[in-house]
Amino acid sequence: MPVHVLAILIPKADRIARVEEIAQGMSTDVEKNEPGTLKYQWFRAGTAEEPKIFVWEVYADEAAAETHMASPGLARFIEIEKQEGILAAPLQVLTLEHFAGFASR
Repeated sequence: MPVHVLAILIPKADRIARVEEIAQGMSTDVEKNEPGTLKYQWFRAGTAEEPKIFVWEVYADEAAAETHMASPGLARFIEIEKQEGILAAPLQVLTLEHFAGFASR
């Protein structure tokens, strides 16, 4: 059964370019090294002064989700946040439960 995850990041306004740079590298790594990751998309929202980033992730199963959570790329992101303080608020990771609607026609 697929696992759906939404990560919510609130970057510091002056660090948005750095977060986007990290996102590009992580996206490449995930696509190359995590075949169980079915969807991994980063989205911008908010304003220049109050940016928000949402990462929509879909994994083939719980094992694939755990592989991502233990990945070097995610560990690198967490380390960069500790060293550089790129986020204005703690990272939120939500596991989603689908209850209505459809993905495509």
